[in-house]
Amino acid sequence: MSKIATWADNLSIFDDVMDQYAYLVDLAKQPTTLPESLRSDDRLVEGCISQIWVDVGKVDNKTKIYYDSDAMITKGVTHVVCDCFDDLPLDEAKNVKKSDFEILGLDMILSSNRRNGLASLIDVITRKVAHL
Repeated sequence: MSKIATWADNLSIFDDVMDQYAYLVDLAKQPTTLPESLRSDDRLVEGCISQIWVDVGKVDNKTKIYYDSDAMITKGVTHVVCDCFDDLPLDEAKNVKKSDFEILGLDMILSSNRRNGLASLIDVITRKVAHL
């Protein structure tokens, strides 16, 4: 869980919600890992107010997470969540639970619709990782 703890530390630096949003928007400006040509319905995360596309694979027994989103804050949140799974040994990634993400504190700054999307995103990734 060290990646999740690292992100929790990064997010806790900001006392102000607006600063946290600005940080998430800055993260969203980084290149995503899912090419636009692969933004398909089978990769779309349901239950999100914005569109998020996620795909999961493995390379050398480590997870590879590919993602994109059409909204800046959502893309920033997706960046954080996907990075928490990316490059983990497969066995470790399969043991990540939704409750592990509570330390990020994202539930406290996101609207209820975005919280639902966050939960759906984590569910989709954990389900896809379980099938690797």
